[in-house]
Amino acid sequence: MIERAGLRHTYFRTPTGTTMTPKAALTTSPTRIRPRGWAAGQIISAPRDVNRLFSALLVGRPPPAAQLKQMRTTVPAPAPGNGVRYGLGLTSTPLTCGGVAWGHGGDFPGYHASDAVTTDGRAATIAVTELSGSPARPQHLTTDIDTALRQ
Repeated sequence: MIERAGLRHTYFRTPTGTTMTPKAALTTSPTRIRPRGWAAGQIISAPRDVNRLFSALLVGRPPPAAQLKQMRTTVPAPAPGNGVRYGLGLTSTPLTCGGVAWGHGGDFPGYHASDAVTTDGRAATIAVTELSGSPARPQHLTTDIDTALRQ
């Protein structure tokens, strides 16, 4: 999927400190980072690649209609609040300008990522490398994504 979407700044770090990229052999990192988060924090990417992935998935080269429909079939998600709903690997968030943004952010100790794309192709990703532990921060990032997508 990384290669098919053209993600040039995305890679998967293995627990042994090696890096797997689409076009290169395994390489060993001198830092010997030992990620343990699997999909929650082991795939390392740049915000522009995250935008590219979700834009391709939802606008440019979506999966077959039946699969996309399953992904977009949502249920309420009370924890994030503000009308956020969860589907199959996607969240939907209502925008203050009307419409819906689709994405899939996440947290890992010390990190938070929020991303979203609209059906007309506007995309935004915010990555934060320090979390205060305050529940206000994720809501603030949701507001920032909303602001970015209104531009």
